[in-house]
Amino acid sequence: MELLFAENLRKFRRERNRTQEQLADALGISPQSVSKWERSDGYPDITMLPRIAEYFGISVDTLLGSDEESRQSDLRRFLDTARSTEDEDERLRLCLDYTKQHPENDDAAHELCWVITTLPQKKREPYLPLLRDTCKKILERSTQQVYRENAVKILCRICEEHELENWLELCAQEYKAYRGEVLESRFMEQKQWDACRLRNGINTLQILQHFLFRSHCSWKDADCARKWNEYRLRIIETFAVDGEIPRGWLCAYAMNHIRLASALFGCGEKEEGYRALERSLDLFETWTAIPDGTALELGEQWLFRGVRAVKDGWTILLPDGTEEYSNLMSEFLNWSDFPLRALTGPNWEWFDAVREEERYREAVRRARKMAGDA
Repeated sequence: MELLFAENLRKFRRERNRTQEQLADALGISPQSVSKWERSDGYPDITMLPRIAEYFGISVDTLLGSDEESRQSDLRRFLDTARSTEDEDERLRLCLDYTKQHPENDDAAHELCWVITTLPQKKREPYLPLLRDTCKKILERSTQQVYRENAVKILCRICEEHELENWLELCAQEYKAYRGEVLESRFMEQKQWDACRLRNGINTLQILQHFLFRSHCSWKDADCARKWNEYRLRIIETFAVDGEIPRGWLCAYAMNHIRLASALFGCGEKEEGYRALERSLDLFETWTAIPDGTALELGEQWLFRGVRAVKDGWTILLPDGTEEYSNLMSEFLNWSDFPLRALTGPNWEWFDAVREEERYREAVRRARKMAGDA
């Protein structure tokens, strides 16, 4: 466990408007010693810790950063930093360092697995043994259903052929085996109708989220991809209230427009492709302007039971104001760089037909500005 003594000493001293000299006088030591501690150049004698903690009116655990609140704060800081770091090598380094310092932390282990799986194939290759080992440890010890499910899915992707059946056996055999559906059935059995209806709304949201954001089998068939994305757009449009797409669906609506644009270019329907592309950028600009942390409406009360999504989080907001973690809510993250990745990335070859046109270059410039890469 990493101690946060230097950081906490500096934080508590500044919060109480004390100088290093004042703290040193109170402890009967030199200011240089305080300065060294705050630079992590050393630690005080163990007998000094209660006196320092008493001076600030805190516990020794809090001072060291070894209490639960400090551990959770340290974890949140790591996750926020890792997820906001664009450079994949730096993101991997952060995860490797943190999991080495906190080998029993399942949140960090899960984050490391996700980061490794998002690496390009050649770069991922050396880390496959670590990925396999980390997934197995999650399955051995974690009580988080989402972490366990993701570990199984990763192992199914990377395992040897003779191991596949073993890991497939750990996959839920049908959708109704998942936690949300099981809870809905339990509430129904116990005649807890309000809880049953609310869980039904949450389950409906997650099914739709999975369908509207998931990859599909038509990537190399432009005509099929066009039909697929037109169909998904029509579904989102049915959620409109008073003719407006609810803000909670703007990201899905924008992403499917850009996928539709790519497919239209692949079909040779250039003008329709540009219309879909420009519509997507308009939608993404509206989406990225919404402040992170905003609770987003999703549609009619009868369908989603008043549940809202939280932008740039992994949670949904229930009608009573409580938040609930949902793995699928990653679709509500910022995504401000998605248009740029799509327009400049290597896996969107249907854009190749128009990449040299000024109208397309203008779209790329808009995407760079939106991503803060102008």
